[in-house]
Amino acid sequence: MAHHQPEGLTMRHTNSLLLVSALLIQGCDPGPQAPTSGPDETPGATQSITTPDPALADSTLAAWQQGSVWLSEARTACADMHERLDTFLAQPDEDTLAATREAWHHCHTRWHHLEPLLTLGESSPGLFGDLREIAFQVDAHPIQPGYLDGLENYPYSGIVNDITVSINAQTLREQHGLTDEADVALGLHALEFLLWDEQGDRPISDFEARTSAGDDPMNAERTVDQLPNNRRRALVRLISQLLQDDLTMLAQHWQSSNGRLPATYRQLSPASRLPLLSDALRVLLQERLPGELARLETPEQAHNAFAGQSLSVVLSAISGIDQLMNAGDPPMAQWLIPEAEGTDWQTQWQALNQTLSDTDRVDSQDLSEQLRALGQPLSTATPELMPAP
Repeated sequence: MAHHQPEGLTMRHTNSLLLVSALLIQGCDPGPQAPTSGPDETPGATQSITTPDPALADSTLAAWQQGSVWLSEARTACADMHERLDTFLAQPDEDTLAATREAWHHCHTRWHHLEPLLTLGESSPGLFGDLREIAFQVDAHPIQPGYLDGLENYPYSGIVNDITVSINAQTLREQHGLTDEADVALGLHALEFLLWDEQGDRPISDFEARTSAGDDPMNAERTVDQLPNNRRRALVRLISQLLQDDLTMLAQHWQSSNGRLPATYRQLSPASRLPLLSDALRVLLQERLPGELARLETPEQAHNAFAGQSLSVVLSAISGIDQLMNAGDPPMAQWLIPEAEGTDWQTQWQALNQTLSDTDRVDSQDLSEQLRALGQPLSTATPELMPAP
């Protein structure tokens, strides 16, 4: 059951109604300053860089600009999902629900192409910790489903059934992560649960508009707007709309000169950006994606626990890595992978894609080992950041 904030309890996002806006529109505060360093050599690079290299500058900027491409694609896919959701709510039937669910998967996939850059929030939290907060807005998981709606054993739980919780933007943002990170009221996985239910087969009837309480005595004293079906309809539409708002704002500010994230990235010298990207890819390959694969052994903890296709987050991230490695001219792979290991790394990458060519036969442990091996040539040292010239 969702509750208002108890006295003395600090909300996860204090005084924040639109987190993405608060994090990004701060042109006067571009974020933490990069510390100076002594060594000229950059870990993970194929050569020592003692002077600014225009080619490296172009490649590392292209890597950041790839994030703008991914965000545009995610925004388009999620806008299509929102349109299909509106169509479904106007005419709830099996076809419109199936189309909405398919569009949700497409939206989710597009978002996770951004993983190579989102991981900067984990690998370099001092500079890009804001990215972890943004990811929590868009893709928080695993979730406590009873926080949102009724469950088989608790049919009257959640925001849907708690009429003391108003369904509006301010309230949902306050409820998101209220007492625990699993208190999820926003983003893709809140939508996932509402569209699929705990068993993955939510009935169409749950979304049919109601004009009366019917036979359920629990609804006898409720107004029409307070009926669970009508609150569920309002909730799923609002969560989807807030997702569009957050993605739109993030896309607009990704390359903005006034945004804290792009300002932080651009103020670094090209030689400083390189180890940041290298370490983010290492963390993604050696820690985050193997972690996602390990969670497949516990279905309720797996990504897409209700919608299925839990391997899709790994596939999407791998696609993102491939695109990032090919960003720029010369491509980032030539800067990130030591020359002596380049051919072997490419062979391993091709073997990984061959492994994934038949996802029905993927062995999670074998795939994890392949991912960790691919991360090995990348920098494992804490990068020393040099200031921009």
